[in-house]
Amino acid sequence: MTEKFESGGRASYGSVVVQNFRGRLRLRLPRSLYGGEQKYLSLGMPDTSDNRQLAEAKAQLIESDIKFERFDPTLKKYKSQTHLTVIETVKPKPELTLTKLFAKYLEFKKPALKATTFNYLVTGIQSYVDRCPYQPLSEDCALQVRAWLLEDTTNSMTKRILTHLNAAVKWGIKFKIVKGLTVSPFEGLAAELPKHNWESDPEPNAFTAQEKELVLEAFKNHRGTWNGRGETGQKLCFYYPMVQFWLLTGCRPSEAVGLRWSDIATDFSHIVFNGSIQHPSGKETRVDGSKNNKRRKFPCNQELVQLLKGIKPQNLTDKDRLVFPSPIKGGAINYNNFSKQVWHKLVDPITEKTRQNEQGSKTTTPYSCRDTFISEQVGKGVPSAVVAKWCDTSERVINAVYLDSKILEHLRPL
Repeated sequence: MTEKFESGGRASYGSVVVQNFRGRLRLRLPRSLYGGEQKYLSLGMPDTSDNRQLAEAKAQLIESDIKFERFDPTLKKYKSQTHLTVIETVKPKPELTLTKLFAKYLEFKKPALKATTFNYLVTGIQSYVDRCPYQPLSEDCALQVRAWLLEDTTNSMTKRILTHLNAAVKWGIKFKIVKGLTVSPFEGLAAELPKHNWESDPEPNAFTAQEKELVLEAFKNHRGTWNGRGETGQKLCFYYPMVQFWLLTGCRPSEAVGLRWSDIATDFSHIVFNGSIQHPSGKETRVDGSKNNKRRKFPCNQELVQLLKGIKPQNLTDKDRLVFPSPIKGGAINYNNFSKQVWHKLVDPITEKTRQNEQGSKTTTPYSCRDTFISEQVGKGVPSAVVAKWCDTSERVINAVYLDSKILEHLRPL
């Protein structure tokens, strides 16, 4: 019988193969004997010419027993004379992939994340990681992942995904989950991509005094119905108090959506902004704290006091009732739906006329109310440090993002 040693060729199916493993001989048994699981029989002998003949004889004996259906699966029969030992194959640990690592990373971070942030990471970031064809984590995987992302999505989204992948790998290295790497292969890749649009074009989009007046009048005087989705429409004047509130406080739109009467002082002297309501994946979600995880106290001027007094329900028993509920179901207003079906319906025609001679003018959003308030307050002489505390931002961000020159054009040097 021809000797069956592994030396580059493949043995016939079902045969017993003699192998050299770390200088010693062993027999590789057919997988079919053990339901597809690979087993070996260690012979405990150095790989010499004489020992190979003995090993081959043992292999022939086992093959003969297999053929005549007298094979002993416990292998005791084949260990009696030479004190052989059965060795199970050490199964390699599953390869660490980007998907597995990122899932572990998100599970670790979840308790410290806001529900909306976690939802974005799962639906917006992890979905790309899961689809990435370059899964094994290695020193040279990052460039392949980057190239694939740039073909599959925008520069901005690629930048975001690479940033989060880098954070996940650094976390994995720190907690010994990632083996064989001391530095993340994604380090610095995001920084080499162009800036996000909001970074390169941070110009605010505030209303002029004329536009502000026209927007308020449009909401206040609207008496028709808007049938945005084929439902019974609502008079858009219903939203006038909320739009007025945005312009009087400079709060984030979602903070007004989530405002409760318990957040307003009984004497209307101040408001406490300590959360918001958002709709990740369409699900109403209350988020505690501001965007920057802060709780802030906002002082009310006389105009804001009058607004709140005018809309507060009489005999209010539920202090957690929303100040600006949805007109349809009484729950929270869905900001995305409001922007698409209400805001752009009323406001776009106004700015299209007032800005028709401006090149590159941007479409407004409810956040333009925040830009307007901040620009107005600074223009009136309120210190930017004070405005920053009122609006949960910083002087640097006010100067770079919110302060609109259109509002300041009327000012002249003293």
